[in-house]
Amino acid sequence: MLNFNYRNATRVLFGKDEHRHIGAELQKLGIGKVLIVYGGGSAIKNGTIAAVQESLEAVGIEYFTMGGVRPNPQLSFAQKVKEVAVRSEVDCLLAVGGGSVIDTCKVAAAAAYYDGDPWDFFTKGVAIEKALPVATVLTIPAAGSEQSVRIVINHQSLKLGTASEAIRPVLSVVNPELFYTLPKYQIAAGVVDMISHIFERYFTNTPAVDYVSAQSEAAIRTAMTFGVKLMGNPADYDAWCQVAMVGSWAHNGYFGLGREEDWACHAMEHELSAYDPTIAHGAALAVLTPCWMRYVADVNPERMLAFARNIMGVETVEAGIEALEAFYAKLEMPKKLSEFGLTEKALEVCARSACARTGTVGKFKKLTSDDVLTIYKSAF
Repeated sequence: MLNFNYRNATRVLFGKDEHRHIGAELQKLGIGKVLIVYGGGSAIKNGTIAAVQESLEAVGIEYFTMGGVRPNPQLSFAQKVKEVAVRSEVDCLLAVGGGSVIDTCKVAAAAAYYDGDPWDFFTKGVAIEKALPVATVLTIPAAGSEQSVRIVINHQSLKLGTASEAIRPVLSVVNPELFYTLPKYQIAAGVVDMISHIFERYFTNTPAVDYVSAQSEAAIRTAMTFGVKLMGNPADYDAWCQVAMVGSWAHNGYFGLGREEDWACHAMEHELSAYDPTIAHGAALAVLTPCWMRYVADVNPERMLAFARNIMGVETVEAGIEALEAFYAKLEMPKKLSEFGLTEKALEVCARSACARTGTVGKFKKLTSDDVLTIYKSAF
């Protein structure tokens, strides 16, 4: 096991009606003025924005409201959020939404204390040392951004990420009741994404990581069991509690403690959804992950066999991969990249781009652009 230094400063309010208490909790943090940021109209139609505003009003917190964040969020919109936040002199950015809204707020929060181009955080290695506080009311459990130190943003046909403790949310509300109206496709893609966040940490060559591995295996099995239940009943509160817990903890660093992480599948997928922003991140991961597993299966047979036995409940690696594919089929996820309308030419462009900045992607097995293209083609 590797040395680690871990601190999670996010306070989590979990359960029914907790979003109605956001104002009182922000007041305890000394916050007097916030900018509420959200995506499309669903947060307004279902009353979530109104409930949050009422909670702020009840304790005298002044607020501004700004909608318009889209899936696969753009840096340009994050800059607009930053401009409003700075001009309005807010104390906090309050993201009401999923990963796209939260990451938009994180970029804006960091940009508020940086005189240069915020793209520098993603392309020039500029560290995020200070940021406005970010709080969240989660409406889509998938990305795990509500507890994480990470950001992903789109700009100039690239989808890049970075990380800093300065942008880990100070407060996050996770109320499973807010997830009832999500479309099944979005539920399924979200379940795939949160499982992938754990896979990226689980598939490691670091020895003596039994404790965190066992925790990872339990979390993945939980997401699989209750994810399927949600496909049958999207208003199953108890099932959402289990899935929401997995999603929120999958990406807060816990499952990566003491081990080298991989992140090849995310790197490969980010190229695809940067190339075509209509591609749902989790849906593409459902296609890529089994193909990646087959490509790297001989790197660490013991780890791959642990996946098959302890997560999928079978006795061979190939049977484990096939069982994972069957699970994705139960979630009605796509089976081939061609289903997204991608062409072989697009795959070549994405494969080159994936390794253009670092030479390779992934740590479990370092993949060159040729490796990435081979995986893409096997998934096509």
